[in-house]
Amino acid sequence: MKRYGAFITSEQEIAFLETIRRYVDQEIMPVRMKLDEDYTVFEKVYGGLVKLGIQKRGFSPRYGGLGIRSVPTVCALTEEISRGDSGVSLHALIIPWCLAAAMGAGNTTIMEKYIPMFCEDTPRCACLAITEPAGGCNIEDGAEHGMTVRTTAKLEGDDWIINGEKMWPSGASVADLYCVVCTTDSKQKEEGMALIYVPKDTPGLSFGKPEAKMGMRVTDVNAAIYFDNVRVPKAYRAGGPGLDWKLFRNNVSWGRLSSAPMALGNAQAVLEIVIGYTHTRQYGGKPVRNHSLQAAMIADMAIGIEVARASYLSVAAMFNDRKTFGNPGEDFLMGRSSATKVFSCDVTEMVCNRAMELMGSYGYSRDYHVEKYLRDSKIIQLWLGGGQLGRLDVAQSYYPYV
Repeated sequence: MKRYGAFITSEQEIAFLETIRRYVDQEIMPVRMKLDEDYTVFEKVYGGLVKLGIQKRGFSPRYGGLGIRSVPTVCALTEEISRGDSGVSLHALIIPWCLAAAMGAGNTTIMEKYIPMFCEDTPRCACLAITEPAGGCNIEDGAEHGMTVRTTAKLEGDDWIINGEKMWPSGASVADLYCVVCTTDSKQKEEGMALIYVPKDTPGLSFGKPEAKMGMRVTDVNAAIYFDNVRVPKAYRAGGPGLDWKLFRNNVSWGRLSSAPMALGNAQAVLEIVIGYTHTRQYGGKPVRNHSLQAAMIADMAIGIEVARASYLSVAAMFNDRKTFGNPGEDFLMGRSSATKVFSCDVTEMVCNRAMELMGSYGYSRDYHVEKYLRDSKIIQLWLGGGQLGRLDVAQSYYPYV
């Protein structure tokens, strides 16, 4: 585990990382192309990870979890699984992402009812529903102050009544629990945003057909979600006015930070493919990788990966120390998490492109898997505001852009 430097020192967590790497090499790598086509293969692969504890890793032992709270370790686990398949990694990561608001608010109703379910050895899924048909990333844009949310939540007695529509959320139609970004009154801006939990099979909850996509074709299910007078208890709101906005901004920042290792796992896998391929191919009497031109190209790929990894591990360490660096949703850490996502995704795109240049038609072929890693990593670059909104949040962390 030398690639993670001194950021991870716990012997127990290093051993867990090594276990996950062995599982990826033995169980995911041989079937990674089938993960593009067959949901049963995904179920088997993810089920094995659940038995190893990946689904419950971040939850408190009080609920049956492993209690792994070190952010660098969580990020390293994300990269290790993404090296096999980033859609599988995403599936595991969404669960704590969905429940983060409830945990941040100390909502014992949600935590005691649902966290134990995710700590079982039964594979499960969760969903954080953000994007809507009327706009792309504007809900994640802090400059909009929550005013563009159109999914409404009205309090009637002791229940919230939710109406609206969401687009593209990961886990739609297959999740056991949904955290829905709503508004009680968009004119109230941040005070009006509400994060409300909706269990599967709640009356009025329905879904569109899964989207046909370029990447993560099977491992990440994306579909429209429809809320037609969906009724849930009042206590299912994560926190309350103002607090839910802060919790949501924390979620955006966490999502951007974790996107960096998720993208980089693809780059690491591609680098390994290229190093192996250029060893077996020759010209001029020696392997391709032993010529200075190709060696320099491979070095540039490795340099990008190493710098991106150091970047996300550094930001992850800051996330561990909120007393010094503040909350993830505040400008300073939002800027750093955005920067490491933007950079890591750009590096991954470069690595995949260079790999195809080094491998020629074989890099473009499905037989060598580079094209799958390129396809799977592209959506990581696009989600949570893409590189464009990410760069604006970087600027905001240095001076008042908005």
